[in-house]
Amino acid sequence: MRSGVALSKLLARMHLWYPAAVVLAQTPLRELDRHSIGRLSYALMLSHRIRPGSVHALFRRIVEDNGERSPELTLELAEMATRIEEPTLADDFLEDAEKNATAAGNVFVADTAHKLRALSDTLRDGSLQAHIRDEVQSIAASSNGPPIVLVPLSGGYLSLFELWMQQVRKHIGSRVVVLAMDDAALHATETYEDTHVVDCRRFFAWNEGKLHPKTRGVLWLVRALYLRALIAAGHSVMVLDLDAIPVGDVLPLLASLPDADVIAQLDHSIPMDVDRALGFVLCCGFMLWRPTVAAQTLLDRFAAATQVERDDQLALNHLLVADGVVEKTNGANAMRFGSAGVQFACPDPSLVSRTLHTGSVVRHFHQQGQSIEQLRKALGLPTS
Repeated sequence: MRSGVALSKLLARMHLWYPAAVVLAQTPLRELDRHSIGRLSYALMLSHRIRPGSVHALFRRIVEDNGERSPELTLELAEMATRIEEPTLADDFLEDAEKNATAAGNVFVADTAHKLRALSDTLRDGSLQAHIRDEVQSIAASSNGPPIVLVPLSGGYLSLFELWMQQVRKHIGSRVVVLAMDDAALHATETYEDTHVVDCRRFFAWNEGKLHPKTRGVLWLVRALYLRALIAAGHSVMVLDLDAIPVGDVLPLLASLPDADVIAQLDHSIPMDVDRALGFVLCCGFMLWRPTVAAQTLLDRFAAATQVERDDQLALNHLLVADGVVEKTNGANAMRFGSAGVQFACPDPSLVSRTLHTGSVVRHFHQQGQSIEQLRKALGLPTS
């Protein structure tokens, strides 16, 4: 098994996705670690776009070879089926996972499968999209002033949210739309002024404060759907993660890039296959979308791709590869390029950084257990 896992890693680095999937498929899922199962799912998804017939045949073999499986592994098969665009088959796996998890007394997995099935039903009949469109109509559009800031929130991040909100108010001054993922987030944000709180609890499965990873991917889909609806309603929208903290005035930066349909953070993280292909990736933790026709057209495709990939950053960057990048230039304050008629701008890392200690406008950092006071000190903010 170890030699197969190592070979699959090598093949994936070479973008040989179908061979990587074939190699991993030789080993029963119960013997693979979670990283290898994730690699198999990813390889199936990417190779499906090149040779769908072969991938569907391989997936059928994987299912046959893993007839005896846990509810958790059945959830993995459901995600793989979603990623190779077999939604009906995915629903069948979710039904099996819910039934078997319930019989085994595994409430967490049963709840996860149930919520994923409910999401699938509402996506299929269009009721979720219609509900989101109706909800954003209650947010008054404004042709002037700062953009709406869209942010997800769960109870474990309330202290960080307070710091983030202080800095957003100071440096953007925006209205905020919060996607509340649990009871604590919903109740804590209901009293914030100029904040629209969306109750998203029905999408997520929790167990003692731990979010099931298969519903974590739902967050990025829900965010993409709300982003699309807000843009369609005429809003400019900034997507800003909680660990992307404004430390300088954001509006002058946005105003300096008036011709960009989309402004997004330049990065070199996931998906690594895109970074190797293009030399960069776009980070979805800091993005501004303007309500242009080009942006709306891309968002329709972006939301559909996120529904398949269950990760908005993967979906957006894979669209860039599929569409191609043209007229790429590097200016004093931003890298610019076009793709499928959309004009993109990526602020220079000296302005929007991927580290805690640099970036004069926004610092989007990886949290490593720091206290809020430690974060304030590192960001150069007043401490209590």
